[in-house]
Amino acid sequence: MRRILLGLIALVPLACDSSPSSPGSDSPPVLSLENIEEHLGVLAHDSMFGRWAGSAEELMAAEYIRDEFIEYGLDPGVAGYLQTFGGQLNSESPNSADPSRAAPLTSQNVLAVIPGEGILAGEWVVLGAHYDHVGWVMNGAPIVYNGADDNASGTAMVLELARSLGEWVAIGGGGPRGRRSIMIHTYGAEEVGLVGSYYFCNNPTVPMGDIVAMLNFDMVGRFSQNGLVLIGYSSSADWLEILSEVDGELPEFRTSDSGLNRSDQACFYAYQRPVLFFHTGTHNEYHTPLDDIGLIDFDGMMTIGEVAVGLAVRLAVRSEAPVFSGVRGAE
Repeated sequence: MRRILLGLIALVPLACDSSPSSPGSDSPPVLSLENIEEHLGVLAHDSMFGRWAGSAEELMAAEYIRDEFIEYGLDPGVAGYLQTFGGQLNSESPNSADPSRAAPLTSQNVLAVIPGEGILAGEWVVLGAHYDHVGWVMNGAPIVYNGADDNASGTAMVLELARSLGEWVAIGGGGPRGRRSIMIHTYGAEEVGLVGSYYFCNNPTVPMGDIVAMLNFDMVGRFSQNGLVLIGYSSSADWLEILSEVDGELPEFRTSDSGLNRSDQACFYAYQRPVLFFHTGTHNEYHTPLDDIGLIDFDGMMTIGEVAVGLAVRLAVRSEAPVFSGVRGAE
């Protein structure tokens, strides 16, 4: 993630009806903590060498994500699941002093689709996270910036949401008017300037006007330390009502407009799409080799994931899509 300073404007507790729903309704299956731990263990392993944009290891991470999408039975969002693009490095990485890393790069987004049905099928909900990080440096031996929170956490979350939502569809999930289609996005080259997400927005696989909302997950591994922040809450006046419709009791969260231009929701916001950026704050380990798995709050990730999957289901089935509230002075 590119560094943000949070301007917090609210602390919002919401409690909702926790009555169970039957299969085939608007209630998704539960998430798996084991799956989230497994994905994080792969993506933040030393062997990934920090998933630097354009590197062989970033491509390894992309292929891992693609293979998981295939295993879940998700449709490709683009031929072969990989949306390849070119870009240029900037100075956001410890590797930037290395001339071999200062050339144009080739990276890729990994895109999957859960098709909708019925009258809502032509509208789309996007769930996204970036999977790259800032790489490694040599200091006698390689020092790897594993980026467990930034952003193996968000990628692991999106992978598990994809699996869960795929199961929900398989058991007949939907509403009276069917359900919206869902796009699962993982973006490359975020750390060098949001390159992957902007590439998608400028080269969308569906009309941008058909995307009703974008949920972004970037650094969601420190819930117990920092709590949950929903950035972009003001992008739609409907967010409060929609969140109140989510099954179960929601945790307290803070809201902010700061950071709207500093992660992968930025281009969707620029296209006037309602966005919510799930975030648990920056910390002393941000963009250092100390951002490792041992500091991840997995129980907190499950809490956030349960909110997110419930929200995704509500967005998929509710009759009215959220309405964009108008561009504000994003930072």
